[in-house]
Amino acid sequence: MLRDLYSEKRSPCTQREIDVIATGHKRYLAKQGGARGRFVSVTLDGLRMAGYQLAEADFAGASLIGTNLARANLERASFYCADLRRADFRHANLRNSDMRGASFRGANLCFAQLDNADLRAAMMMQMGAGGVTVIDHGDLGVQAAPGGERGVDFSNCSMKGICFANANLKGVNFNGALLNGANFRGAKLADVSFVGAVISGVKDLTVPAEALKGAIADLSDANGDALAALRPKLDEHQLWIGSGGARGSAAVLDDMDLRPLQKYFVGRQLTGLSARRAVMIGIDFSGCALQGAKLDGADLRDANFAHSDLRGASFRGANIAHAKFDKADIRILQLLNGKHRDTDFADTQQSDNQFATAIVDEAA
Repeated sequence: MLRDLYSEKRSPCTQREIDVIATGHKRYLAKQGGARGRFVSVTLDGLRMAGYQLAEADFAGASLIGTNLARANLERASFYCADLRRADFRHANLRNSDMRGASFRGANLCFAQLDNADLRAAMMMQMGAGGVTVIDHGDLGVQAAPGGERGVDFSNCSMKGICFANANLKGVNFNGALLNGANFRGAKLADVSFVGAVISGVKDLTVPAEALKGAIADLSDANGDALAALRPKLDEHQLWIGSGGARGSAAVLDDMDLRPLQKYFVGRQLTGLSARRAVMIGIDFSGCALQGAKLDGADLRDANFAHSDLRGASFRGANIAHAKFDKADIRILQLLNGKHRDTDFADTQQSDNQFATAIVDEAA
């Protein structure tokens, strides 16, 4: 049993105070002195911490109603029993965070990263005149109320391996989320939506079929065996590139689900590959040569393009949520005929720092 922090008195904190603590915490993380940020049972309602570096900070029992934490680094932070109603966590890093017993009603976590976070309902004991009372805390759902309170927005989040055991998820939006290996055991799942979500390896998810429209589930063994035949196509394509077109043939993988190939792409010469509208969730393209590749409309969520050559590739309309482009080359491709081809990310939704370390053309 865990201590009930809901009933404890909270002390107020000003924007100036939070800035001073955050500065000290940043030094603490860099091992340059400072001190770990502790906001236990503190009121931080409506304050601004967007983009702050607060990994491992302690917000247990704190109130952050309407607080702006967009793009903040909160990895391994503790929000145990915190009040996070209407908080803004868009694009925030909450990997491995402790959110047991937290209240999220109306919070926005669109495009946030919550891999391996713990959002279980917390079982706590409360001391009173009548002895010890066991209570449940942790609310991500909504209750019927005038004005129509919104459920939590987890749309397009990365939530691999997350635990929602016994949590109230009424009215929650999981559309487009990466939920690989998530645990929903005992969760209340009324009026939830998983449209387009990735639910491979998910446990105890019992919802109506309409809530799972377009969701990406596990591949059957038959599909995996059939797609194994695609490996020779990649080998032929690599031979075609290496021989200048004299041998092999160009691979056309349009509209295929390529997930069973996973790490088979690493470091390959795949210039001009065509994989329009293909499903390539989580595939590792690190170190690939993909100059001029045609990836329009592909599902590339959580794909890894680190150190890959993407000059002149087309991603028009592709889903690149949580895809990694560390040190990827996205400069203009100069063609032998004197023309050039831009790397095209038109009609894609990108996070603020997704291309922070990518190699780009210098401004003229």
